[in-house]
Amino acid sequence: MNVTGISYSSDKKLVRCEQSYHYRYDEKLKPRIKSKGLYMGDVLHRLLEAHRLKKDWKKVFNKFKKEEWNKLFEEERERYAEKDFTPAIVLDLMSHYVDHWASQDSLVEPLYIEKGFELMVKLDEAIRVPIRFKSDFISKTGKEIILWENKNKKKIPEPDERILSPQPHAYCYLLSKLPKPIIITKIIWDYIRTTPVPAPQILKDGSLSKREINTDQRSYLRALKEAKIHPKGDEVIGLENHLKTLPETLTLARVTNTPNLRVGESFVRDWIDRARRARGIKRPTRNWDRSCSRMCDYQNLCMADLLGKPDRNTIIKKDFVISIKPAEEEIEEEDPNAGD
Repeated sequence: MNVTGISYSSDKKLVRCEQSYHYRYDEKLKPRIKSKGLYMGDVLHRLLEAHRLKKDWKKVFNKFKKEEWNKLFEEERERYAEKDFTPAIVLDLMSHYVDHWASQDSLVEPLYIEKGFELMVKLDEAIRVPIRFKSDFISKTGKEIILWENKNKKKIPEPDERILSPQPHAYCYLLSKLPKPIIITKIIWDYIRTTPVPAPQILKDGSLSKREINTDQRSYLRALKEAKIHPKGDEVIGLENHLKTLPETLTLARVTNTPNLRVGESFVRDWIDRARRARGIKRPTRNWDRSCSRMCDYQNLCMADLLGKPDRNTIIKKDFVISIKPAEEEIEEEDPNAGD
């Protein structure tokens, strides 16, 4: 197989299925239509970039809506809307993010925003390829240099998911090995929950259901407003006290970790070793299982190739574009909702 570079995304694809890696990096096929997770993640990253650059992020949002969303086919917009992705949802999430973190973000000094890096490594004595990676955000607060990991998730993950997550620790290690090293002292996982937080149901008599649900103050207040109930009204005994027991938000979370360069180096060496072995693969193998339908962009093409169907070129023309930019090939956004 052809290996022109290494990244976290390309390694994940290689580990999961060699055939999928072959489609993406040998045949250079990129899905024509992004998944909901990739599409929303891309838009939110652009809005966050504008916000951190102290620009008007709403102008970026309006440009996206006019030049991209409105030009989608109606069935494409309907498909995204069915999966809880519309411009209105993105606008609401970003507005909440900016308002909620305003006091913290005012203390942050940006250093690098959506910055791509390359570090050359040896696959053998004659072959050198770049490891390519992009940091969401690197900032400075006092003496601390902070690597931010922006993650859009269906729900905020449990701590176990972060203990040995390879991406941030590997990036901290790679940043420390640059010609001008960047020494990260703290990692911040910056989460945005992309699915709505449950809200209490409005009953036929206009009151709110008292059924216990995992909600927050923001969602509860929205339900009260919709039901035209004032939280301090005399008719709602104890409601104000109940609101105080709820978390302010379940949509946003920031979690701090300490970089572990030894762990990061171990993951990076794994990436390099797998890329080295991939160069010797003449016939990519398939890892076919039930998850292919929801986690692989190449399922239909793979089935056609496996069954020897003659419509291969038709599927490629319909579902994919040819992507030949090396940096674009190696640095891809992870679909945050795949497999959740």
